[in-house]
Amino acid sequence: ECGGDNTSCEGCADPEALNYNEEAIVDDGSCIYVYNLELHSGANLVSFYALPEDNSVSNVLSSLGDNVTGVATESGAYSLMESGTWVGSLTKISPLQGYWISTNTDDFLTVFDGVPTDPAIQYNLHSSANLISFPSSDSAYISDALPDDMESSISGIITEGRATINLSPGNWIGSLTQFQGGKGYWVISDDDISF
Repeated sequence: ECGGDNTSCEGCADPEALNYNEEAIVDDGSCIYVYNLELHSGANLVSFYALPEDNSVSNVLSSLGDNVTGVATESGAYSLMESGTWVGSLTKISPLQGYWISTNTDDFLTVFDGVPTDPAIQYNLHSSANLISFPSSDSAYISDALPDDMESSISGIITEGRATINLSPGNWIGSLTQFQGGKGYWVISDDDISF
């Protein structure tokens, strides 16, 4: 039973988390997850909504073994050499960025001990194309997810196999209607903006 100060009521209240506490009434943000991203052979545009404390490329992609051939983002890349050594400028996986992950065959990327991304993170976009994440395991409609005061600065959004253009604020046209957890997005901004 919860104590008078409610401290014993706090803990991980999500039954899908590894460290679920069935007695927790107040979720204290301590939940840790294991989740899979389904990958097809070739290049996959993904993002990570929960990352382990060791967010090095080699650790986050470890479940793929030698099936992964490389990973790239807007600002860097990392390739697996035949010797099994990773080389490149990209060393860490960020919850803010989208990533192209290349595999030899269809596979599942398992992320172990993932701590969810703080939903209050800030994206700083530059004028042009920005490769970003979606920091949730859920989904959200494009117009609902973008702040109204900056939506007019976004002219288009592209993900793997889908796209949408902004005809006017809140009037998005295309096959892409929602942001989804685990997917990466090229967001085309007309201005330098933060949200």
